[in-house]
Amino acid sequence: MIKNTVCWASRPLAVHAGHCLGKLVHQMCDGFASRWLMVRTAHPTVCPHEICSRSEQPNAGQGASLMTKLGVCFFLLFTLSLLAPVSVSADDETPTLKEIVEKKEKEKTLEDTEKASAKGPYDDLGRSTPRSSVINLADALANYNFELAVEYMDLRNLPFTVGEADGLDLARKLFIIGTRSIILDYEAISDEPEGDLDDGLPKYRDRITTIKTSEGPVDILMQRVPRDDGVFVWKLSNATVAMIPKLNEEHGYGQIGDKLSLLFPQYDVAGLQLWQWAVLLVLILISALLAYVITWILIKGLQIYNKEPLDSAKKFINGPLRFMILAVIFRQTFDLIAPSLQAKAFFEAGTLLIVAVVWILIGAVDLIFSQIAERMKKRGQGNATVLLKPAKTVLRVALILIGFTSWLENMGYDVTTLVAGLGIGGVAVAFAAQRSLENLLGSVMIYSSQPVRVGDFCKFGDKLGVVEEIGLRATQLRTLERTVVHIPNAKFSTDIIENLTQRDMILYRTRLRLSLQTTAQQMQEVLDGVRGLIKEHEAINEETSRARFLEFGEYAQEVELFLHIKTRDFAEYLQHREDINLRIRGIIETAGTELVVPTSATYLEGGALPMSS
Repeated sequence: MIKNTVCWASRPLAVHAGHCLGKLVHQMCDGFASRWLMVRTAHPTVCPHEICSRSEQPNAGQGASLMTKLGVCFFLLFTLSLLAPVSVSADDETPTLKEIVEKKEKEKTLEDTEKASAKGPYDDLGRSTPRSSVINLADALANYNFELAVEYMDLRNLPFTVGEADGLDLARKLFIIGTRSIILDYEAISDEPEGDLDDGLPKYRDRITTIKTSEGPVDILMQRVPRDDGVFVWKLSNATVAMIPKLNEEHGYGQIGDKLSLLFPQYDVAGLQLWQWAVLLVLILISALLAYVITWILIKGLQIYNKEPLDSAKKFINGPLRFMILAVIFRQTFDLIAPSLQAKAFFEAGTLLIVAVVWILIGAVDLIFSQIAERMKKRGQGNATVLLKPAKTVLRVALILIGFTSWLENMGYDVTTLVAGLGIGGVAVAFAAQRSLENLLGSVMIYSSQPVRVGDFCKFGDKLGVVEEIGLRATQLRTLERTVVHIPNAKFSTDIIENLTQRDMILYRTRLRLSLQTTAQQMQEVLDGVRGLIKEHEAINEETSRARFLEFGEYAQEVELFLHIKTRDFAEYLQHREDINLRIRGIIETAGTELVVPTSATYLEGGALPMSS
């Protein structure tokens, strides 16, 4: 019923975390080595102090970033050295917390059943069967009633070094050994007055459990002994009682723990005595102090190479890394409090260390994403950093779920059903949030392909305006009427978008409608003047612009102007367009012709004057 467990570092989460951190450290070290060789090759006589003195040169930022990575690399190496898998002997068997809880529930049921219907001869103390005697002995020890517990121990024929006078002390030591090393399976203990006759032991003895020691396994035995009136009852065997002092040396509190346990009252809180809680608090304070000192030294070391370390790096060191050091130091000193099986089972679940690993991974994610955001801003992609937030949130949630499932698994619970439920729940959420996911993916496509950016003037369908924001759900467009249009990203990323800001030139296209009375010579003068304007005007692109006598219309001779204005600014374009129009008007007047517009005449009956329009 007892499962072998190893230290937390052999758990799946810690193995994956250590593997990932190891790869990160390896990449950082490789990058540092290559850059250092380049520096030494270019400056063979430069010492590190000279390199630090050049922090104001163009490559100083890269050096500072490199030193920051080196500091983090050093600290991760230190952490990984502490978190390396520790070999645990096969004798170190600790049940999971789930097993202990289930055992207690079964024990309670069996205690009630055994007390209600005990077999064998009547006994006031319930010692008629091995099971009933063990149950009542455990109950007396749990209530710190050591005087009653002595009645369940065979103190006859003990070695001189033990003696009957030490009965209360033996009961107390038995209580300590039991809480630290013994877990019983009441169902496996015989409930017959004669005991288990098929266990290979003498018929007056029964084995209730076995304790692992450094010298080999030791059987815990019950023995059938005569009562004062000659009736046989079951007690803890004198052979086992004689072993209690030796077992206490290996499974007890230790010298300091024994003295402290006598100073504090006997009271159990969550599987730990009051003196153990006091020592535990001191260990946490010492671990916190050491963690603070180590991280303070690390930050000071980084400041030697970079006077102003990044806020994200300082936050990473002062937060998750400091907590990781605290957890590692606390892990190394936890056994000093001689914890009970219940407390040890909770500790072996890696509760504190899983929190530390998850926090340090989340901190690493934040640090990496902050570096990515800084690079994107330097490249002019600052607007795309909005995509980093949901990606970072997804990674955070994934790490927390992995840590939680690993913790449950370490506690002894089967997480297969939970993982399957999460998968089904994820599918349900995905269907429910289909539109939201489409918009999110649309924003990813917009930022990756970048058909438009914030500040661009574009046309989408019948909407014309300036892009003000590209969010995770929709894109905001400020129209010429100064209204704001919200377009879902799923639609904005799939429909046709005309980006007017990305034009290298703006087209000015119009027709000059000259009078039908315009002569061929006048038309030629107009064409020559306009073409000369195209050639001479600094804002007109001559290669792609043209002026042609296109056709004879119903009421005018039409000349087409196709001009590319060399600007992207629409206001500047309007200024050039105005200047061009004025010059063309002067060319037409110089040629002696004029522009015309269509007219119509309406005649009224009765001799009224015609009305023209």
